Amino acid sequence: MSTKGFYDLTSGMLTQNRRLAVIGNNMTNALTPGFKSDEFITTTFRNEMFSRYGNIDHNDGEELGTTTSMITAGDVTITDHTQGIFDPTDMNMDFALAGPGFFQVQTVDGVMYTRDGSFVMDDEGYVALQHAGRVLGDNNQPIYIGTTDIQALDDGTILSEDGNTVLGRIGVVDFEDYNGIQKSKQEGLFTIVGGAQPAPTDTPIQWKTLERSNVDMVKEMTNMMSSQRALQSAAQVLRMYDQLLGKATTEIGRV
Repeated sequence: MSTKGFYDLTSGMLTQNRRLAVIGNNMTNALTPGFKSDEFITTTFRNEMFSRYGNIDHNDGEELGTTTSMITAGDVTITDHTQGIFDPTDMNMDFALAGPGFFQVQTVDGVMYTRDGSFVMDDEGYVALQHAGRVLGDNNQPIYIGTTDIQALDDGTILSEDGNTVLGRIGVVDFEDYNGIQKSKQEGLFTIVGGAQPAPTDTPIQWKTLERSNVDMVKEMTNMMSSQRALQSAAQVLRMYDQLLGKATTEIGRV
C-alpha cells in the first residue's frame, strides 16, 4: 500500500496551519492604525509543476526528477495595500495619508516605511512613531517640534500653535511597484527588497485623523472557520489512513 497519502495529507495540514497563522495575525492587528492585511495563497502540485517546467514555453523547463520532496505545493503571502477608512481622533499627533504612499521612519535597522500615523513626541522633542523611531521630514531628517501644541496643513507642514512658525514638513514617499517592499518583523513597518527606490509624492495628509486597518473581520472569520474545518478533516483522514495502513501491514504479515 502506497504511503503517498501521508505526504498529501501532511501537505494539506501544513498549508492550513500556515493560512491560520496569517489569518490570526490579521485579526490581531484589526485595530492597528494603517495595518495592511495579508492573504495566504497556495497552488496545487499541478500548477506548481506547470510553473516550474513550463506549460507553454518548454525551452526554460527543468528536468523531471529534481524535486527533493513530495510536498511541493507552492505558497506565498500577499499583502493587500488598499486604503482603510479614516477615523477622526482630535489628537494633534495623529496623521493619515489620503492616498498612496508611506511615512518614513528612522529605526535602528535603517529607514522603514509605514502607513501608521499615530505619532508621538519623543523625549528630545522629535516626531516619532512609538517603539519604532523618529519620523523623517521631506529633507530626510528627523522633525524637531519641541511641543505637541501644533497645527498641520494637508501637505504635511507642521506649524506652531499660533501658525506663525514652520516647524517642519512630514515626508511622504511611494513605490512604483509594491513588490519591492515587504513587511518587517515590527508590525506596521515595511522594508525595501530587491533594490526598490522610494520617490517623494504629494499625497495629502489628514491631520487629527488615523487610517484604520483594512482587515475585513467577517472575511477573516469565514476564512478561519473554513481552514479549521479543512485542517480537522485532513487530521481525521490521516488517522483513518494510518489505521488502514496498519491493518494492511498486519494482514499481509499473517499471509
